[in-house]
Amino acid sequence: MRKSPSRWLARLGIGLLLAAGTAVPVSPVTAAPTKVEAPAQCTASGAPAGTVGCLRLGVSPPASARTRAASAAAPTGCGNGAWANLSRFVMCKASSGVYQVILTQGGTVVGEIYFNYSSMVTLQARELRWTQSFDYTPTYAWGVLGTPTLWSVPDCMFNCSLVGGTPPTGSPFGNLSGTATFTSTSLPGQYWGASSDWGFWIVNPATANKVTLTLWTNYPGHRCDDALPGGAAGCANQDFVPALDVPESRYPLYAAHVRNAIHTGGLPSLLTRTTDGALRDANRRVACPEGASYPRPTGYTCDEYPFAVTTQGAAANPAGFTFRFDTKRLGRLNCQVPWLEEHRSTTNRGYSACMIPSAENSLGGSDLQSFFLDNRVIHGDRFQVRA
Repeated sequence: MRKSPSRWLARLGIGLLLAAGTAVPVSPVTAAPTKVEAPAQCTASGAPAGTVGCLRLGVSPPASARTRAASAAAPTGCGNGAWANLSRFVMCKASSGVYQVILTQGGTVVGEIYFNYSSMVTLQARELRWTQSFDYTPTYAWGVLGTPTLWSVPDCMFNCSLVGGTPPTGSPFGNLSGTATFTSTSLPGQYWGASSDWGFWIVNPATANKVTLTLWTNYPGHRCDDALPGGAAGCANQDFVPALDVPESRYPLYAAHVRNAIHTGGLPSLLTRTTDGALRDANRRVACPEGASYPRPTGYTCDEYPFAVTTQGAAANPAGFTFRFDTKRLGRLNCQVPWLEEHRSTTNRGYSACMIPSAENSLGGSDLQSFFLDNRVIHGDRFQVRA
């Protein structure tokens, strides 16, 4: 349940000034361009004579005001009004809003502060700890506003605790920013959801209601887990699909095999990891069987695609193919796998096998494991292959 502003004020030991503040003009504009009516959700009905304060999100300054004050820039890639997945470990949201002072008699708006805010969550791949930031920037103000103060507070929503932070408090006519750190505790089972949030509100002794409703960034949360083979517990953004790059400059034949398997053979580039040892072994037995009938050239080992550590591996497919070509368009790739048919059309999709230098195969496997660790790719997670 969201905590009310008054509860936060009590918890933080904030004494509200209950006397009416002095009405002051606010630059750059001291009067409304036109009469502004209060929105339905900010009704002043039942309030004593005077003014009430209203805080809303998703509202931009009028067109006439945009020429007077430039909109504050949000971090690159931040979602406009919604959370955006910037990476496996970074999520961000940006939005605009307005604080209004409204006459209780007649409902006319007599002053406004337009603002932008953003919040960014940064996870740790190898720790059950993350940070959430909050940044507020006013963009345009006019009218009679009294002496408002913006308050903010970080909050744990589920499966976490607040370690510490610097929640900003101050005049809404200036920039405000802060950061908080949260941590989660391993729960029974291998993975669990966790979420923090950030709330903010405005206190204005010049208004009858003194304190606005609290607005929240509404961060949807992320996954924490202790299910990464060979890795410590940590957290990741389960909605972001990480990409594994297979550069030809690092391992020429390995990359050529993967590239042709995807782009020539039509095999999937979106794969799903499995940590099931029996399935992994079955994939390898099907794609790269052992025995005298399946020779390996000296210095070469058998490479398969899709990888044996995925659910799309050879055991899940009815047939496989290999590559033996030397063309101007595709170049040359002789996989030296005599027990499989050469790929000639898209009708025999399934899996591909190719003999590549042992050192390249070993390096490719090592890079794949590092990729899983660095991106917290656990059993059932999808990842993209780019070659």
